[in-house]
Amino acid sequence: MTHHPSAATMLAHAAGRLPVAHGIVLRTHLATCPACRAEAALAAAMGGEMLADLPPAELAPGSLDRMLARLEAPVPAPPPSRPVPTTVEQLATGRWWWIGPGMRLMPLLRRGADDARLDLIKVAPGRRLPAHGHTGTELTCVLRGAFGDETGEYLAGDVAEGDPALEHEPVALPVGEDCVCLIATQGRLRAQGWLARLVQPLVGV
Repeated sequence: MTHHPSAATMLAHAAGRLPVAHGIVLRTHLATCPACRAEAALAAAMGGEMLADLPPAELAPGSLDRMLARLEAPVPAPPPSRPVPTTVEQLATGRWWWIGPGMRLMPLLRRGADDARLDLIKVAPGRRLPAHGHTGTELTCVLRGAFGDETGEYLAGDVAEGDPALEHEPVALPVGEDCVCLIATQGRLRAQGWLARLVQPLVGV
C-alpha cells in the first residue's frame, strides 16, 4: 500500500463528521493497514485531549438525576463484534448492474440524508471509465486488481480521494484480474461523455 487517507479525512473520522458511506470505506482500509489504525487511534486521543481542555459548561436541568438513574439500570449485553468486511466476497451482497462494456456496478447503500452513497464497481483489465467529476467528495478503496488515473496508480488496499475539483478518467490496469473498488461518493456525477450521461439516470449516480 502506498496511498493512504489524508490527515483531514482521518480527523473527520475521529470527530464523527464523515458521511456514513465514507466511514465504511475508511474502516475497510483501516482493517488492513496497521499504520493507519495507529494514526486513527492517535487522532481519537487528540480529540479527547481537546475535549478535556474545553471550559466547563452548564448541565441542562435534570441531567444529574437522569445520569444517576442510568447508573442504576441494568447494563445491556454488548452487541457481538463483527469483523469489518474487507473482501469482495464479504461486501458483494447485491446485484451487479451493467454500466458499460467490461464494467459492472453494485449499489450497497443508496443515497441518504448526507447525500452520500456506497457502491462496488468492477472493471475489466484495460477498460477505461468515462471521464467524469463529482459535485462532492469521493473516497475509494481498492479491493482487488489496480487502477490508474490523473492522480497516480492504486493497488489493492490503497485509498484514493477526490474532491469537486477533480476531473479524472480511471482505467483498470492490465494486471490479469478485474479491478474491484469500494467507492463512497457524495453529491452527483458530472458526466463528460455520452455513455456516462446515458447510464447516470439508470443507476442514480
